[in-house]
Amino acid sequence: MRNKMLMIWLIAAGVLLSLLLSAFAVHNYRTATPVAAESLRGLGLSLTSAIESLASRDPSLAILRRLHSRDVAYFTILDRDGTRLFHTNPDLVGSVVEDQRFLPVFVDDGFMESRVFLGTGEEVYELTTPLHLGGKVLALRLALHAYRADAMVRRAKMGIVVVISLLVTGWVMGIFLYRAARRASLHRQEMANRERLAQLGTMGAILAHEVRNPLSGIKGYAQLLGEQLEGDEEKTFTNLIVTEAQRLEGLVNDLLAYARQEPLILEPVALSELLSHCVGLLERTAALQGVSIEYGNSSDLTVNGDRDRLEQILLNLLQNALQAMPEGGRLSVHARRRGRHAEIAVTDTGHGISPDELKRIFEPFFTTRARGSGLGLAICRKFAEEMGGTIYVESTQGEGSTFRVVLPSAS
Repeated sequence: MRNKMLMIWLIAAGVLLSLLLSAFAVHNYRTATPVAAESLRGLGLSLTSAIESLASRDPSLAILRRLHSRDVAYFTILDRDGTRLFHTNPDLVGSVVEDQRFLPVFVDDGFMESRVFLGTGEEVYELTTPLHLGGKVLALRLALHAYRADAMVRRAKMGIVVVISLLVTGWVMGIFLYRAARRASLHRQEMANRERLAQLGTMGAILAHEVRNPLSGIKGYAQLLGEQLEGDEEKTFTNLIVTEAQRLEGLVNDLLAYARQEPLILEPVALSELLSHCVGLLERTAALQGVSIEYGNSSDLTVNGDRDRLEQILLNLLQNALQAMPEGGRLSVHARRRGRHAEIAVTDTGHGISPDELKRIFEPFFTTRARGSGLGLAICRKFAEEMGGTIYVESTQGEGSTFRVVLPSAS
């Protein structure tokens, strides 16, 4: 739980950091465009003031030949007819411009700006402003190289690409590292489980030799003694001895079943015959308890598994369902096809399982019964997973529970 909360906080922090970096990059790009435009506009107006100042000193405009700037592509002065009174290219002086874009400055007395392409294919910033010389109004057309301003916008755009690329790389690496750490954790957990099973196997072997054999002797002698005694009270005591010996013997058998690592005998198993067999073994017990059983499945439904272990899984689930309905109820067992798998559902109408118990119900030695071993469902899960399947439970308190076993279909 602690690791899960830490992971949630790390993911939330990563998402927040990603959003902040993305927002910063986008804001930087959005502000770069108006800043670049304002930079060109400010430079153009400054140069316009300088040109107007120089032109007012020399009506012949020859002094303007001294104005040089690496930001200027060209500039020209036009009269109302579009005649070029001055141009940075002397060969164009006296010629008439072909467009009429300059005319509004004679009407509004304001400036105009736009992006145009030169004959060389370069895109430049064009600023057209009125020019007041000697009581006359002329038009100044100033073209500025835009590569510096455009470079500012390109850097901002590249910043977005870099930030997004870094974020994507970071998330991909984070996911890769998380999956690698997860695999390592699962591997450690699997190794720990194997070590625990090995220890349980050793303990099971000791129990089989040191406990089960004496238990068989105690049970046998108690049964023999019960047959020779005549008093009912004495026979009751011997029956208790036999019952408790059988219970301990069942506990030892469960422990051995959970701990042992035996090879599986995988073969096609017909679920129809298996369900009929398991239900038949418990029908009398269910009837005495007031529990009705209904079961059914497709007659051709088969799974690929170990028949003995499948039978133990079903018997454990059916017995647990009967124990959940001490005052009677309804037990249903159904099998159906789920794609390439087959599902066996065991449903009871008992008291249900609490959410806290659901989290631990398949853990070894976890039980809610005073005399339970806590290994039945752990064995069911172990056997189901060994056969390439799974088992899970759905439960509502006061309504009952449904255990579902999903196994690979033989067909």
